[in-house]
Amino acid sequence: MSLYFNAICEFRQLNPVVKGQPLRTNDPGMMSIRDSLLGLKHALEQQYTSIDNIDCSIQISKGITNLPHILYACILPPGQLVPNGIYTAICFDILGRGALAGCVESKVTAKGLTTVHRKKGGKLLGIDVDGASERTQYNNVFVNPKEFYYPLENTVELDLHIKASLKLAIGFLER
Repeated sequence: MSLYFNAICEFRQLNPVVKGQPLRTNDPGMMSIRDSLLGLKHALEQQYTSIDNIDCSIQISKGITNLPHILYACILPPGQLVPNGIYTAICFDILGRGALAGCVESKVTAKGLTTVHRKKGGKLLGIDVDGASERTQYNNVFVNPKEFYYPLENTVELDLHIKASLKLAIGFLER
């Protein structure tokens, strides 16, 4: 997993988010990021398709015309969708400094969870996962946000946090 995590960060370091300058998904230079996101998806599927006998699915960010500003991988319990659910997300920093992981509620359809407000006003963050539009600002949708910095050399802490976040998400859904 660290191979793909680091490759996604390196891509963002070379191609940081710049408002008004989208990256086209059909550009041949985008093949590497598609491959890295798919590799991350497959690595996550190897570890997280079933938690406590509950089947989960993995969704990654993809754009139709433009590459999304916030690249992500989400682990979804049954019945949950990225635009409408409670799940675990790994969202990558806009400058490639790492990723933010944890249990989240959908930005589009909030579920009323108590989330951590990481970004207030112009505060600079070590890991920033706010995109250009209101619908893609994810810094404040995490219940238990944890930052993981590039280069990720050991995935043990990330693995433990993902598992704890999945259990948290499933617990919220069982209420």
